[in-house]
Amino acid sequence: MRRLVVAFRIYRQAFAPALVAVVVVLFSLQGRPDPLPTVVASAEFDQDAAVKIDRQIVDAAPTRTPGSDGDRAIADMVEKRFMSVGEGQVAQQTFDGSFDGKNVQLRNLILTLPGESPRSVVLLAARDSASGPGAASSAAATATLLELVDKLRNARHTKTLVFVSTDGGSDGAAGAREFAEHFTQRDLIDGAVVLWQPGSATPREPSLLDASDGSQSPSAQLVRTAQQTLSEQTGRRPQLEGLFGELARLALPSGLGEQAVLIANGIDAVGLSSAGERPLPVADDQPNDLSAATLGDLGRTALILVATLDGSSGPPEHGPAAYLSLAGSLVPGWALAVLALTLVFPAALASLDSLRQASLRRARVGWALAWSASRALPLLAALLLLYLLALTGIVAKPAFPFDPNRFRVGVGPLVAMLFLATAILAGYYAIRGWRVPAGLPSDVALPALGLVAAFAVLVAWLANPYLALLLVPVAHVWLLDARRGGALPWPLALGAGALSLVPLAAAVVHVAGSLDLGSTAPWQLLLMVGDGQIGFRPTRRRGRRPEAGPPRPQAWIVGRPPPVTATIWTHLRSRDVARMTI
Repeated sequence: MRRLVVAFRIYRQAFAPALVAVVVVLFSLQGRPDPLPTVVASAEFDQDAAVKIDRQIVDAAPTRTPGSDGDRAIADMVEKRFMSVGEGQVAQQTFDGSFDGKNVQLRNLILTLPGESPRSVVLLAARDSASGPGAASSAAATATLLELVDKLRNARHTKTLVFVSTDGGSDGAAGAREFAEHFTQRDLIDGAVVLWQPGSATPREPSLLDASDGSQSPSAQLVRTAQQTLSEQTGRRPQLEGLFGELARLALPSGLGEQAVLIANGIDAVGLSSAGERPLPVADDQPNDLSAATLGDLGRTALILVATLDGSSGPPEHGPAAYLSLAGSLVPGWALAVLALTLVFPAALASLDSLRQASLRRARVGWALAWSASRALPLLAALLLLYLLALTGIVAKPAFPFDPNRFRVGVGPLVAMLFLATAILAGYYAIRGWRVPAGLPSDVALPALGLVAAFAVLVAWLANPYLALLLVPVAHVWLLDARRGGALPWPLALGAGALSLVPLAAAVVHVAGSLDLGSTAPWQLLLMVGDGQIGFRPTRRRGRRPEAGPPRPQAWIVGRPPPVTATIWTHLRSRDVARMTI
């Protein structure tokens, strides 16, 4: 049998672009901005008053699933409190949603306190609860929001203050998404503070939420400002993601909380939580689990953050759209994308050169490539099967960010996972995935596998370059069988293949740990793949965008009829465009 010979000289020389990319990364480093100067708030947050409002919400509507009678009752209560603020303007956004398979009507309520500048600062809190009273989570967030309204309504503020009570927060952050995508003044938002389960009696990290549900990073200066303010008010420095943690979050977008949706839509936002990122389980979200002290700490933090953002002349410095923090500097995402691409290039070039040599010997290169590509068929078939199960409703397809507490592992999920695992194993057995055909020389099969692996990483790069950076070793591992000493024994080759997946596995473990998924991690991650949150799809780049035309008809000032003239104007504009096109 002919032994595989790889031109390692070409392979080594192909790392030259990667060295250039490393230099580019070093020269692209940006200094991490300092936090904004803290401004003393002109009012004091009253935690006892907030606790009283929390009790009123829980007593009036202990059940507040999205679109339910209890949800509407609290919406009416919030609307009444907003309407009592004579200095402000109250508007609402109505939109369709679904919960537990039922279509529901949802409603955001927005109070705007005009300032000297049209630039705005947003305070946002969800009021619904997927299960249970939500005493330390949504009820506490709504109570904090209403108490902050009372404290800031008469306070002097330079910028416009926007208070948003969202609906559908427990079902894919539907209200936050509606606000982020259709609020007419979104391009004037300098920063947003999200109140996320702020009243837990057992505080735990992370208390500062800055993860997105897309491949975007939060505002670097806003995060540092919130970190400093939280430290001052709670006496504990909030833990943030490290270098690898930030890379894992960019590669596997998985932020929970409403700030995740805002960040992904180009709005600078942070979330304040007393109970980490994952929503509280029902057993820890009862009235007895509410802590006035914790609520006071986060209420004061939110108040000072608003005052600080209001006192700054402009929006906080964002830094690159995506970045990693490294020794006090920011590494831009585009530089990492270039680095990932150049690291794949040597493996791809070496495999192409080996296949070129094989073709000169008139080896069956096409057959080798087809055989190599077929090794991925069982995995692709299982992925398509998962999509089919999600489409038919056999496997849940919740909108992300979903509450992991609502999708626990039971008999059904275990059967579904076993079915998918069986499909993969049966697929590999059917194609004899572990065996190289006798008529296919290893000196052709190995570089063909290498080329297919490099192509797969390039496809991943097109969808998410940070995921491709974690998969770079997969493109190179085949070269271990091209050593001068001959191919590795199959146990070692299998072990090398497993090692090439270690960076990706470590990222999955990190994300599972950050979301506190525990033993349910395989099922929760499978749901994220099934609903398209994690997968080989183009990254959604939803930056700031100007609003086109008048506001949507379903967003109107409370107490006034919907803007019919705006609807007519939109219709006339569309007819004019059609006429010009003709």
